[in-house]
Amino acid sequence: MLLWVPLLVIAPVCGQSDELILQASYPVFEGDSLVLRCLEKERKKLTEVTFYKNQMALTSFKKYSDFSIPKATLNDSGQYHCSAKKSSIWSWLASKMETRTVTIQVQELFSVPILRSTTLQPSEGTPVTLSCETQLRPEKADTQLHFSFFRDGRIILSGQKRTPKLQFTKVWQEDSGSYLCEAKTVTSGIWKRSHPVRIEVRRVPVSGIHLETQPPGGQVTEGKTLLLLCSVARGTGDITFSWHKEGPEAILKKKTQRSLVAEFKILAMRESEAGKYYCAADNTNSPLRSRPVSISVKIPVSPPLLTFSVPETQMFVGKVVELQCDCQRGSAPILYRFYHEGKVMKNSSAPFGGAASFNLSLTEQHAGNYFCEADNGIAMQSSKVLTLSVRVPVSRPLLTIRKATGRDMVELRCEAKTGTTPILYRFFHQDIILGSGWACLGEAAFLNLSLTAEDYGIYSCDADNGIGPQLSEGVKLPVTGKQRGLLAGGVSLGLLGFLGLIGVALLLYFRTQRRSGQSFALVYSRNPAIPGSQERAEVELEPTYVNDPGQQSRTHNTAFADLGLTVNPVIRDVVYAEVWRSQQKEEDADDLTSMLPTQDFSVVYSKVKAEQPLEERVRMTEATDGTQKDNIGSYENVQLHS
Repeated sequence: MLLWVPLLVIAPVCGQSDELILQASYPVFEGDSLVLRCLEKERKKLTEVTFYKNQMALTSFKKYSDFSIPKATLNDSGQYHCSAKKSSIWSWLASKMETRTVTIQVQELFSVPILRSTTLQPSEGTPVTLSCETQLRPEKADTQLHFSFFRDGRIILSGQKRTPKLQFTKVWQEDSGSYLCEAKTVTSGIWKRSHPVRIEVRRVPVSGIHLETQPPGGQVTEGKTLLLLCSVARGTGDITFSWHKEGPEAILKKKTQRSLVAEFKILAMRESEAGKYYCAADNTNSPLRSRPVSISVKIPVSPPLLTFSVPETQMFVGKVVELQCDCQRGSAPILYRFYHEGKVMKNSSAPFGGAASFNLSLTEQHAGNYFCEADNGIAMQSSKVLTLSVRVPVSRPLLTIRKATGRDMVELRCEAKTGTTPILYRFFHQDIILGSGWACLGEAAFLNLSLTAEDYGIYSCDADNGIGPQLSEGVKLPVTGKQRGLLAGGVSLGLLGFLGLIGVALLLYFRTQRRSGQSFALVYSRNPAIPGSQERAEVELEPTYVNDPGQQSRTHNTAFADLGLTVNPVIRDVVYAEVWRSQQKEEDADDLTSMLPTQDFSVVYSKVKAEQPLEERVRMTEATDGTQKDNIGSYENVQLHS
């Protein structure tokens, strides 16, 4: 509430008159309206009213006697007075009056603010609080003030905030500068600023640098991500991190951030990226370097390759074969496993990488499917499956000779108890090949022979399946008493009628070449050319006639050629020839004819020339006198089993 203070001054000779009064409001605070009123004591009208401050005229009015300052400030304080004339028709004759000097003091609304800080030299990363302190006059305690804060002349906080404090949770080096605050009234617009205060933020150098890796230990699988984590124990402000690999001084990655930890990722590691890595950190132009960390790239194993040391054709029982499993790529150590028919048969480790192998002395049980596995803890790979076929060498064959059906017929039987099929059998008489043929294991080869005087002696056979032939023991076929008698009778008759018999012998010789002879047959229970076939087959071997008994046949039977058999018979005078197949068991070898009544056999009848004494043949020759040369001799039918 403003109080008007009348100032009555009696005008002295110098022109001051008590009839003129200067009236002003009181008290006056900053922002208040200051009104000065110049009045005549008797309230008469005044003219030519002039107001003065500190003896200097402020303004003049012809009729008005009031002077107003809308918003007083401290600068409006001073010595005020006014002068005026009384208004009359004789005003030009009236004298000018002045009031006494009055001191007007505009009072401060609030004190000049003072800026205070919790610290003037804070460390980076620490909190700081600024306070703008001022005091309102008690009479104006309800006046609202707004505060603003400035750094280096730039506002950092708006004046709409009523709190006189500014809080920094963390200050950084760039927050250093000259700070001041401002307090301002909401309505009157009175504002005051504090004196500036210098705040210097100190930077803490980086220390305690450390490089970590993910995965831990610095071992990363090829193609996987490697994380390099660089950290410092202390350090303020913006820290520049960089990552390096020893060797060429090239920066792999560089980044600046306000943090104590930074990371760098290598998304897909390659084998060539293995080596030593380190990181560096800097916030004061003095970089700090970490200790290097060794990074190794583990390579998954590639699919291994399984190999055998010998070719398939040489894999037979007793042969030593090396099985080797090898990976072209893969970090050591590598564990190899060898499998046979799905079961582990051998484990082998390669501590420094490379291949693993072991030797195997082959038996029949080692035949089958093989593969190997490679495992280095990162990946496991399997090789392709290989099949190993073990060939068994033939055992020493057994040759047996027994009498066959028919006169002077014998059957030679040759069989090896073991050996990989097919097996080639050959029959020998005094080192001369009588015949050969193929058979499967469990089957014997047979040779039927019609005996003559030259057929007695040592017989043998051999068996061969490509690994190595085996020769049987020799079996001696002795000359029987009947054959010896026939030979003696022939010699005696020759001595009695040497000249006469020469002609007969020549005649008989030519007839015999056409009608007599010998044959043999290789007998099998299955067709070797068609394994597994159970159909009964019958092949007839045509007789071959050659004059020279010491030579082998120069012809080949087409039926045996179709079956894949090779038959090389000894050339003799042929009596008859027959080939058959039989499923003969070993226990039935001594009595084959016992099977005839109970089994269905293929029967081949062949007309066989019956053996005659030499004397009888001479008589028949002389009786016929050569007119029936083709019918000389006696024939009989012989039933043969198959």
